[in-house]
Amino acid sequence: MNQTGMIVSIVAIAGCLVLALRNSEIRSLQRGRALRLMAIWAAIIIGLVLLLQTVNAGVGS
Repeated sequence: MNQTGMIVSIVAIAGCLVLALRNSEIRSLQRGRALRLMAIWAAIIIGLVLLLQTVNAGVGS
């Protein structure tokens, strides 16, 4: 993934998180549960970015 695409992806993800955090159900979660959900989503996002970089590196060579 090129640099511009990665920046756009990060901005889009941040926007989605801001919209999701405006939900009253999310705000009423306990701190431990909210941190666990954030960690799960962070792992998913980072894993997908690394997967895309690996796939693109294999295609380019």
